[in-house]
Amino acid sequence: MSDNSPNQSQDPHQSDPARNEPPHNWPPPAAHNPPPGEGPPQADYPPQGPQGGYPPPPGNYPPPGNYPPPGNYPPPGNYPPQGGAPGNYPPPPGNYPPPPANYGNYGNQNFGQRPLGPNPGRLDVGAALSYGFDKFKANAGPWLGITAIVWAVGVVVFIVSFASTFAAAIAASENGDTAVAATTSSVAIVIGAVATFVSYLVGAAFVRGALDETGEQPAPSFARFFQFTNVPQIAILALIGTVVSVVLGFIPFAGTVIDLVIGFLLAFSLTFLVDRNQSALDSIKSSVDLTVKNIGPLVLLLLLLAVINIVGFLLCGLGLLVTIPVSVIATNYAYRVLTGGPLSPAR
Repeated sequence: MSDNSPNQSQDPHQSDPARNEPPHNWPPPAAHNPPPGEGPPQADYPPQGPQGGYPPPPGNYPPPGNYPPPGNYPPPGNYPPQGGAPGNYPPPPGNYPPPPANYGNYGNQNFGQRPLGPNPGRLDVGAALSYGFDKFKANAGPWLGITAIVWAVGVVVFIVSFASTFAAAIAASENGDTAVAATTSSVAIVIGAVATFVSYLVGAAFVRGALDETGEQPAPSFARFFQFTNVPQIAILALIGTVVSVVLGFIPFAGTVIDLVIGFLLAFSLTFLVDRNQSALDSIKSSVDLTVKNIGPLVLLLLLLAVINIVGFLLCGLGLLVTIPVSVIATNYAYRVLTGGPLSPAR
């Protein structure tokens, strides 16, 4: 084996340093690192700046002036800014318009409810009576319908009761039969008890209509008068009132006076029961408390209502078709004023 020096035998794939020619397989593999001085001269490498087309070194791309600087792209006014300027982009959360003023009373004014007026806080008898007339005129049809039914039934009961009692009294006086007189008294008591009981149920229907008439609910229709709840407690209250009335009927004069006083104290018992779904006993307590604390204006109001109903009765009973609804509405007006409840305007 002979020794070949680099000057005698040369690999065709290597370059000749004297001729300054690059090798045919340049650049060398990554694993081969030529010693210093034996690689191609630095002038043959691609230039390291941007002039040679190679990417510039980190930090110098893009060159200043050849690309929009940060913060200036896109130009102001040509695109909505990041925060969303008013008019160009929806506002950020928290800047939406405030809710309507009646938010939270949703439905009070949009689904048939009437707006409420100010509660005077003090009962004026003239204002109560005027209020009752105005409300009756504005919704006379249903009030006339329910009152006409009550009026017709009351007339029939009165005629039957009076006729039977009168006939039995005549027969007793002619025959001298005390048993007949006793039977006549018993019939009168039973008829009176039934009439008293029914009057509470009728009163509950009137109260139901008056509560709607004076409150925020729509003016009552005819069917609305019979749509009250808490019927068992109404029956219990009617039974209590009937028993008290029958017992006091056995006490001449004083019983009548006591019955009138009790009737005054319980003037709002049905109203509390229907409006607030109270029990019969609680409604009695509430009514007594309200009337005792406001005895002056309430006595004056009830006396005035009694007078106009007497006048209505004297007009062949037909005047009651107006005076009874007016009285019920005026009484319910007093209830709302004295309890601070909602009150719809008269017109």
